[in-house]
Amino acid sequence: MNILSLTLAYLRARALNTALTVVTFATGVTLIVVVLLINEQLQNQFSRNLKGIDLVVGSKGSPLQLIMSSVFHLDIPSGTIPFKEIDKLRANPLVGKVIPLALGDNFQGFRIVGTTQGYAGLYQARLRGAGRFWTKGMEVVLGAEMASQTGLKTGDVFSGSHGLSRGGSVHAEIPYRVVGILEPSGTVLDRLALTAFESVWQIHGHDAGHVENSKNQLQGGRKHDTDHSNGGEDHAENENRVITSLLISYSSPVAAVILPNEINNSTSLLAASPSYEVARLNRFMGAGTDIMQSIAWFLVALAGVSIFAGLYSAMDERRYDLALMRSFGAAPLKLVLLLVVESLFIAFFGLAGGVVVGHGLVEVIGTTVSMARNLHVSGLVMFAGEAWLVVASLVIGGLAAMIPAIRVYRIDIYRTLVQR
Repeated sequence: MNILSLTLAYLRARALNTALTVVTFATGVTLIVVVLLINEQLQNQFSRNLKGIDLVVGSKGSPLQLIMSSVFHLDIPSGTIPFKEIDKLRANPLVGKVIPLALGDNFQGFRIVGTTQGYAGLYQARLRGAGRFWTKGMEVVLGAEMASQTGLKTGDVFSGSHGLSRGGSVHAEIPYRVVGILEPSGTVLDRLALTAFESVWQIHGHDAGHVENSKNQLQGGRKHDTDHSNGGEDHAENENRVITSLLISYSSPVAAVILPNEINNSTSLLAASPSYEVARLNRFMGAGTDIMQSIAWFLVALAGVSIFAGLYSAMDERRYDLALMRSFGAAPLKLVLLLVVESLFIAFFGLAGGVVVGHGLVEVIGTTVSMARNLHVSGLVMFAGEAWLVVASLVIGGLAAMIPAIRVYRIDIYRTLVQR
Protein backbone atom coordinates (compact mmCIF):
# COMPACT_ATOMS: atom_id res chain seq x y z
CA MET A 1 0.00 0.00 0.00
CA ASN A 2 1.45 3.38 -1.07
CA ILE A 3 0.56 5.73 1.78
CA LEU A 4 1.76 8.84 -0.05
CA SER A 5 -0.32 8.25 -3.18
CA LEU A 6 -3.41 7.40 -1.11
CA THR A 7 -2.95 10.53 0.97
CA LEU A 8 -2.74 12.74 -2.10
CA ALA A 9 -5.77 11.01 -3.60
CA TYR A 10 -7.85 11.68 -0.48
CA LEU A 11 -6.72 15.33 -0.43
CA ARG A 12 -7.70 15.76 -4.08
CA ALA A 13 -11.07 14.16 -3.41
CA ARG A 14 -11.78 16.88 -0.85
CA ALA A 15 -9.96 19.65 -2.71
CA LEU A 16 -12.19 22.54 -1.58
CA ASN A 17 -12.17 21.61 2.11
CA THR A 18 -8.44 20.94 1.95
CA ALA A 19 -7.76 24.30 0.30
CA LEU A 20 -9.85 26.23 2.84
CA THR A 21 -8.08 24.53 5.74
CA VAL A 22 -4.65 25.20 4.22
CA VAL A 23 -5.54 28.87 3.67
CA THR A 24 -6.73 29.28 7.27
CA PHE A 25 -3.58 27.61 8.57
CA ALA A 26 -1.38 29.71 6.27
CA THR A 27 -3.08 32.95 7.34
CA GLY A 28 -2.27 32.30 10.97
CA VAL A 29 1.31 31.36 10.18
CA THR A 30 1.69 34.46 8.01
CA LEU A 31 0.63 36.76 10.86
CA ILE A 32 3.00 35.05 13.28
CA VAL A 33 5.91 35.31 10.82
CA VAL A 34 5.23 39.00 10.12
CA VAL A 35 5.06 39.89 13.82
CA LEU A 36 8.13 37.79 14.62
CA LEU A 37 10.32 39.18 11.83
CA ILE A 38 9.41 42.82 12.35
CA ASN A 39 9.66 42.65 16.14
CA GLU A 40 13.02 40.84 16.13
CA GLN A 41 14.57 43.17 13.58
CA LEU A 42 13.35 46.33 15.29
CA GLN A 43 14.66 45.13 18.64
CA ASN A 44 18.04 44.33 17.07
CA GLN A 45 18.16 47.78 15.46
CA PHE A 46 17.27 49.47 18.73
CA SER A 47 20.06 47.60 20.48
CA ARG A 48 22.67 48.43 17.83
CA ASN A 49 21.74 52.11 17.64
CA LEU A 50 21.75 52.54 21.43
CA LYS A 51 25.25 51.14 21.75
CA GLY A 52 27.41 53.40 23.92
CA ILE A 53 24.68 56.03 24.45
CA ASP A 54 23.61 56.33 28.09
CA LEU A 55 21.90 59.72 27.96
CA VAL A 56 20.68 62.23 25.38
CA VAL A 57 20.54 65.92 26.26
CA GLY A 58 18.50 68.42 24.24
CA SER A 59 15.91 71.14 24.52
CA LYS A 60 12.89 70.82 26.78
CA GLY A 61 10.06 68.79 25.31
CA SER A 62 9.17 65.14 24.93
CA PRO A 63 11.88 62.69 26.07
CA LEU A 64 10.72 60.13 23.51
CA GLN A 65 10.82 62.72 20.73
CA LEU A 66 14.37 63.62 21.75
CA ILE A 67 15.46 59.97 21.58
CA MET A 68 13.69 59.28 18.29
CA SER A 69 15.12 62.40 16.64
CA SER A 70 18.70 62.23 17.96
CA VAL A 71 19.39 58.50 18.24
CA PHE A 72 17.19 56.90 15.59
CA HIS A 73 16.64 59.98 13.38
CA LEU A 74 12.96 59.15 13.01
CA ASP A 75 11.43 62.35 14.36
CA ILE A 76 11.84 66.11 14.29
CA PRO A 77 13.85 67.72 17.12
CA SER A 78 11.87 69.94 19.48
CA GLY A 79 14.51 72.70 19.44
CA THR A 80 18.18 73.57 19.86
CA ILE A 81 20.59 74.06 22.74
CA PRO A 82 23.62 76.38 23.17
CA PHE A 83 26.91 75.07 21.80
CA LYS A 84 28.63 76.10 25.04
CA GLU A 85 26.78 73.34 26.92
CA ILE A 86 29.40 70.92 25.58
CA ASP A 87 32.10 72.31 27.88
CA LYS A 88 29.78 72.41 30.87
CA LEU A 89 28.92 68.75 30.54
CA ARG A 90 32.51 67.70 29.84
CA ALA A 91 33.50 69.35 33.11
CA ASN A 92 31.03 67.14 34.98
CA PRO A 93 32.88 64.17 36.59
CA LEU A 94 29.87 61.93 35.89
CA VAL A 95 30.26 62.38 32.14
CA GLY A 96 32.65 60.11 30.29
CA LYS A 97 32.12 61.16 26.68
CA VAL A 98 30.08 63.78 24.82
CA ILE A 99 29.16 63.62 21.13
CA PRO A 100 27.32 66.71 19.80
CA LEU A 101 24.82 66.61 16.92
CA ALA A 102 23.54 69.44 14.75
CA LEU A 103 20.60 68.73 12.43
CA GLY A 104 18.90 70.91 9.87
CA ASP A 105 19.26 69.72 6.27
CA ASN A 106 18.77 66.66 4.07
CA PHE A 107 19.57 65.33 0.64
CA GLN A 108 16.79 63.34 -1.04
CA GLY A 109 15.34 62.62 2.41
CA PHE A 110 18.64 61.48 3.94
CA ARG A 111 19.67 63.61 6.90
CA ILE A 112 22.87 65.64 6.97
CA VAL A 113 24.31 65.63 10.49
CA GLY A 114 26.92 68.02 11.82
CA THR A 115 28.98 66.17 14.41
CA THR A 116 32.46 64.98 15.38
CA GLN A 117 34.25 61.92 14.09
CA GLY A 118 33.53 60.33 17.44
CA TYR A 119 29.97 59.75 16.20
CA ALA A 120 31.25 57.35 13.54
CA GLY A 121 33.61 55.82 16.09
CA LEU A 122 30.66 55.18 18.43
CA TYR A 123 29.43 52.52 15.99
CA GLN A 124 32.94 51.44 14.93
CA ALA A 125 32.20 52.58 11.39
CA ARG A 126 34.90 52.00 8.78
CA LEU A 127 35.59 53.91 5.60
CA ARG A 128 35.27 52.20 2.26
CA GLY A 129 38.28 52.12 -0.05
CA ALA A 130 40.51 55.20 -0.16
CA GLY A 131 37.97 57.57 1.39
CA ARG A 132 38.70 59.78 4.38
CA PHE A 133 36.84 61.71 7.07
CA TRP A 134 36.20 65.42 6.70
CA THR A 135 38.93 67.88 7.62
CA LYS A 136 37.00 71.10 6.99
CA GLY A 137 33.52 72.45 6.47
CA MET A 138 31.35 71.32 3.52
CA GLU A 139 33.08 67.93 3.34
CA VAL A 140 30.85 64.94 4.05
CA VAL A 141 31.11 61.22 4.66
CA LEU A 142 28.10 59.21 3.47
CA GLY A 143 26.50 56.16 5.01
CA ALA A 144 26.48 53.05 2.83
CA GLU A 145 22.75 53.02 2.14
CA MET A 146 22.61 56.73 1.38
CA ALA A 147 25.45 56.37 -1.10
CA SER A 148 23.80 53.36 -2.72
CA GLN A 149 20.36 54.93 -3.10
CA THR A 150 21.53 58.38 -4.23
CA GLY A 151 24.34 57.14 -6.47
CA LEU A 152 26.84 59.56 -4.94
CA LYS A 153 30.51 58.61 -5.03
CA THR A 154 33.68 59.94 -3.43
CA GLY A 155 34.55 63.22 -5.11
CA ASP A 156 30.94 64.05 -6.09
CA VAL A 157 29.33 67.37 -5.18
CA PHE A 158 25.70 67.86 -4.07
CA SER A 159 23.51 70.53 -2.49
CA GLY A 160 21.44 69.91 0.60
CA SER A 161 17.81 70.94 1.13
CA HIS A 162 16.54 72.82 4.15
CA GLY A 163 14.68 70.71 6.70
CA LEU A 164 14.82 67.04 7.64
CA SER A 165 12.56 65.73 4.89
CA ARG A 166 12.19 66.15 1.14
CA GLY A 167 10.77 69.34 -0.29
CA GLY A 168 12.80 72.06 1.41
CA SER A 169 14.58 74.88 -0.37
CA VAL A 170 17.90 73.82 -1.91
CA HIS A 171 21.13 75.47 -0.73
CA ALA A 172 22.59 75.39 -4.24
CA GLU A 173 25.09 78.16 -3.54
CA ILE A 174 26.93 76.12 -0.87
CA PRO A 175 27.51 72.54 -2.10
CA TYR A 176 28.92 69.60 -0.16
CA ARG A 177 31.79 67.47 -1.41
CA VAL A 178 31.84 63.73 -0.70
CA VAL A 179 35.24 62.72 0.73
CA GLY A 180 34.38 59.24 1.99
CA ILE A 181 31.76 56.51 2.18
CA LEU A 182 31.24 54.23 5.18
CA GLU A 183 31.03 50.47 5.04
CA PRO A 184 27.57 49.09 5.97
CA SER A 185 27.22 48.98 9.75
CA GLY A 186 23.60 47.94 10.26
CA THR A 187 23.07 51.14 12.27
CA VAL A 188 21.49 54.52 11.70
CA LEU A 189 24.79 55.72 10.20
CA ASP A 190 23.97 53.84 7.00
CA ARG A 191 21.33 56.46 6.16
CA LEU A 192 23.14 59.63 7.23
CA ALA A 193 25.62 62.12 5.79
CA LEU A 194 28.15 63.16 8.41
CA THR A 195 29.95 66.48 8.29
CA ALA A 196 31.56 69.14 10.50
CA PHE A 197 29.49 71.58 12.54
CA GLU A 198 30.84 74.40 10.41
CA SER A 199 28.96 73.02 7.40
CA VAL A 200 25.61 73.28 9.19
CA TRP A 201 26.43 76.70 10.64
CA GLN A 202 27.70 78.08 7.33
CA ILE A 203 24.61 77.02 5.41
CA HIS A 204 22.33 78.53 8.04
CA GLY A 205 23.88 81.97 7.96
CA HIS A 206 26.93 81.81 10.25
CA ASP A 207 30.37 82.95 9.17
CA ALA A 208 32.54 79.86 8.83
CA GLY A 209 35.82 81.66 8.35
CA HIS A 210 37.31 80.81 11.75
CA VAL A 211 38.37 77.29 12.61
CA GLU A 212 40.78 76.74 15.44
CA ASN A 213 38.86 77.86 18.53
CA SER A 214 35.81 75.67 17.93
CA LYS A 215 38.14 72.74 17.26
CA ASN A 216 39.81 73.33 20.59
CA GLN A 217 36.46 73.65 22.32
CA LEU A 218 35.24 70.32 20.97
CA GLN A 219 38.47 68.63 22.05
CA GLY A 220 39.19 70.64 25.17
CA GLY A 221 38.97 69.77 28.84
CA ARG A 222 39.76 66.65 30.79
CA LYS A 223 37.35 64.54 28.75
CA HIS A 224 37.04 64.74 24.97
CA ASP A 225 36.30 62.62 21.92
CA THR A 226 39.22 60.84 20.34
CA ASP A 227 38.39 62.40 16.99
CA HIS A 228 39.28 65.66 15.29
CA SER A 229 36.37 68.04 14.93
CA ASN A 230 36.81 70.80 12.50
CA GLY A 231 36.19 74.46 12.16
CA GLY A 232 35.35 77.05 14.74
CA GLU A 233 35.49 80.70 15.61
CA ASP A 234 36.12 83.01 18.50
CA HIS A 235 34.54 82.42 21.88
CA ALA A 236 32.07 85.29 21.60
CA GLU A 237 30.64 83.85 18.40
CA ASN A 238 30.52 80.35 19.89
CA GLU A 239 28.35 81.74 22.65
CA ASN A 240 25.60 82.25 20.05
CA ARG A 241 26.07 78.96 18.24
CA VAL A 242 23.47 76.22 18.70
CA ILE A 243 23.35 72.47 18.21
CA THR A 244 20.50 69.97 18.35
CA SER A 245 21.54 67.54 21.06
CA LEU A 246 24.35 65.78 22.91
CA LEU A 247 24.92 62.03 23.15
CA ILE A 248 26.49 61.18 26.49
CA SER A 249 28.27 58.14 27.93
CA TYR A 250 28.55 57.84 31.71
CA SER A 251 31.88 57.72 33.49
CA SER A 252 30.48 55.41 36.18
CA PRO A 253 27.25 53.50 36.95
CA VAL A 254 26.27 55.97 39.66
CA ALA A 255 25.85 58.63 36.96
CA ALA A 256 22.64 56.94 35.80
CA VAL A 257 21.02 57.86 39.11
CA ILE A 258 22.41 61.36 39.57
CA LEU A 259 23.09 62.98 36.19
CA PRO A 260 19.59 62.92 34.56
CA ASN A 261 17.96 64.45 37.63
CA GLU A 262 20.74 67.00 37.95
CA ILE A 263 20.28 68.17 34.35
CA ASN A 264 16.48 68.13 34.38
CA ASN A 265 16.09 69.92 37.72
CA SER A 266 18.89 72.48 37.64
CA THR A 267 19.23 73.46 33.96
CA SER A 268 17.02 74.52 31.06
CA LEU A 269 17.93 71.31 29.23
CA LEU A 270 16.18 67.96 28.97
CA ALA A 271 18.03 64.70 29.73
CA ALA A 272 16.43 61.49 28.46
CA SER A 273 17.55 57.91 28.96
CA PRO A 274 17.41 55.99 25.65
CA SER A 275 17.07 52.59 27.33
CA TYR A 276 14.16 53.78 29.47
CA GLU A 277 12.32 55.48 26.60
CA VAL A 278 12.79 52.51 24.28
CA ALA A 279 11.54 50.16 27.02
CA ARG A 280 8.50 52.39 27.42
CA LEU A 281 7.94 52.37 23.67
CA ASN A 282 8.24 48.58 23.66
CA ARG A 283 5.54 48.36 26.31
CA PHE A 284 3.19 50.36 24.08
CA MET A 285 4.09 48.30 21.03
CA GLY A 286 4.04 45.07 23.01
CA ALA A 287 0.31 45.25 23.64
CA GLY A 288 -0.45 45.38 19.92
CA THR A 289 2.13 42.70 19.19
CA ASP A 290 0.62 40.37 21.78
CA ILE A 291 -2.87 40.89 20.36
CA MET A 292 -1.69 40.11 16.82
CA GLN A 293 0.16 37.01 17.98
CA SER A 294 -2.90 35.82 19.90
CA ILE A 295 -5.08 36.24 16.81
CA ALA A 296 -2.51 34.41 14.70
CA TRP A 297 -2.24 31.46 17.06
CA PHE A 298 -6.05 31.34 17.24
CA LEU A 299 -6.17 31.01 13.46
CA VAL A 300 -3.56 28.24 13.55
CA ALA A 301 -5.52 26.44 16.26
CA LEU A 302 -8.73 26.97 14.26
CA ALA A 303 -7.04 25.41 11.27
CA GLY A 304 -6.07 22.45 13.47
CA VAL A 305 -9.72 22.07 14.48
CA SER A 306 -10.68 22.24 10.80
CA ILE A 307 -8.23 19.44 10.01
CA PHE A 308 -9.69 17.36 12.82
CA ALA A 309 -13.28 18.06 11.70
CA GLY A 310 -12.45 17.22 8.10
CA LEU A 311 -10.76 13.93 8.97
CA TYR A 312 -13.46 12.99 11.46
CA SER A 313 -16.34 13.66 9.07
CA ALA A 314 -14.51 11.92 6.23
CA MET A 315 -14.29 8.79 8.37
CA ASP A 316 -17.93 7.97 7.60
CA GLU A 317 -17.20 8.11 3.88
CA ARG A 318 -14.00 6.10 4.19
CA ARG A 319 -15.03 3.45 6.69
CA TYR A 320 -15.78 0.89 3.97
CA ASP A 321 -12.54 1.65 2.10
CA LEU A 322 -10.49 1.38 5.27
CA ALA A 323 -12.23 -1.83 6.33
CA LEU A 324 -11.59 -3.25 2.87
CA MET A 325 -7.90 -2.41 3.19
CA ARG A 326 -7.81 -4.17 6.52
CA SER A 327 -9.43 -7.25 4.98
CA PHE A 328 -6.70 -7.32 2.33
CA GLY A 329 -4.04 -7.38 5.03
CA ALA A 330 -3.30 -3.75 5.78
CA ALA A 331 -2.11 -3.41 9.37
CA PRO A 332 -4.10 -1.06 11.67
CA LEU A 333 -0.98 1.06 12.24
CA LYS A 334 -0.66 1.65 8.51
CA LEU A 335 -4.20 3.05 8.38
CA VAL A 336 -3.47 5.22 11.39
CA LEU A 337 -0.33 6.45 9.63
CA LEU A 338 -2.43 7.23 6.55
CA LEU A 339 -4.57 9.70 8.51
CA VAL A 340 -1.63 11.20 10.39
CA VAL A 341 0.27 11.77 7.14
CA GLU A 342 -2.79 13.37 5.59
CA SER A 343 -3.13 15.74 8.55
CA LEU A 344 0.58 16.56 8.50
CA PHE A 345 0.41 17.27 4.77
CA ILE A 346 -2.28 19.89 5.33
CA ALA A 347 -0.32 21.42 8.20
CA PHE A 348 2.88 21.40 6.16
CA PHE A 349 1.31 23.08 3.13
CA GLY A 350 -0.28 25.69 5.39
CA LEU A 351 3.01 26.21 7.20
CA ALA A 352 5.06 26.50 4.00
CA GLY A 353 2.56 28.87 2.41
CA GLY A 354 2.40 31.02 5.54
CA VAL A 355 6.18 31.25 5.87
CA VAL A 356 6.66 32.19 2.20
CA VAL A 357 3.84 34.76 2.21
CA GLY A 358 4.95 36.12 5.59
CA HIS A 359 8.53 36.69 4.46
CA GLY A 360 7.37 38.20 1.19
CA LEU A 361 4.98 40.54 2.99
CA VAL A 362 7.71 41.68 5.40
CA GLU A 363 10.03 42.35 2.45
CA VAL A 364 7.37 44.55 0.84
CA ILE A 365 6.70 46.33 4.13
CA GLY A 366 10.43 46.73 4.70
CA THR A 367 10.98 48.33 1.30
CA THR A 368 8.18 50.81 1.90
CA VAL A 369 9.05 51.63 5.51
CA SER A 370 12.77 51.84 4.80
CA MET A 371 12.24 54.61 2.28
CA ALA A 372 9.76 56.53 4.44
CA ARG A 373 10.94 56.04 8.01
CA ASN A 374 14.60 55.06 7.98
CA LEU A 375 13.73 51.65 9.45
CA HIS A 376 15.40 48.55 8.04
CA VAL A 377 13.11 45.53 7.90
CA SER A 378 13.79 42.63 5.57
CA GLY A 379 11.95 39.45 4.71
CA LEU A 380 15.19 37.81 3.58
CA VAL A 381 16.26 36.79 7.08
CA MET A 382 15.42 33.89 9.36
CA PHE A 383 15.16 33.79 13.15
CA ALA A 384 15.27 30.95 15.67
CA GLY A 385 11.64 31.62 16.62
CA GLU A 386 10.56 30.29 13.25
CA ALA A 387 11.93 26.86 14.13
CA TRP A 388 9.54 26.75 17.07
CA LEU A 389 6.74 27.79 14.72
CA VAL A 390 7.54 24.82 12.46
CA VAL A 391 7.49 22.42 15.42
CA ALA A 392 4.26 23.89 16.83
CA SER A 393 2.50 23.73 13.46
CA LEU A 394 3.40 20.11 12.85
CA VAL A 395 2.43 19.18 16.41
CA ILE A 396 -0.98 20.80 15.86
CA GLY A 397 -1.33 18.89 12.60
CA GLY A 398 -0.40 15.62 14.31
CA LEU A 399 -2.77 16.16 17.24
CA ALA A 400 -5.64 16.95 14.87
CA ALA A 401 -5.37 13.40 13.49
CA MET A 402 -5.31 11.60 16.85
CA ILE A 403 -9.03 11.00 17.45
CA PRO A 404 -9.82 10.01 13.83
CA ALA A 405 -6.74 7.76 13.90
CA ILE A 406 -8.00 6.04 17.06
CA ARG A 407 -11.33 5.37 15.32
CA VAL A 408 -9.46 3.85 12.38
CA TYR A 409 -7.42 1.65 14.69
CA ARG A 410 -10.58 0.33 16.38
CA ILE A 411 -12.60 -0.19 13.22
CA ASP A 412 -14.73 -3.36 13.16
CA ILE A 413 -14.00 -4.97 9.79
CA TYR A 414 -16.91 -7.44 9.74
CA ARG A 415 -19.65 -5.03 10.81
CA THR A 416 -18.42 -2.32 8.47
CA LEU A 417 -18.37 -4.61 5.42
CA VAL A 418 -21.75 -6.23 6.27
CA GLN A 419 -23.49 -2.89 6.86
CA ARG A 420 -22.29 -1.70 3.48
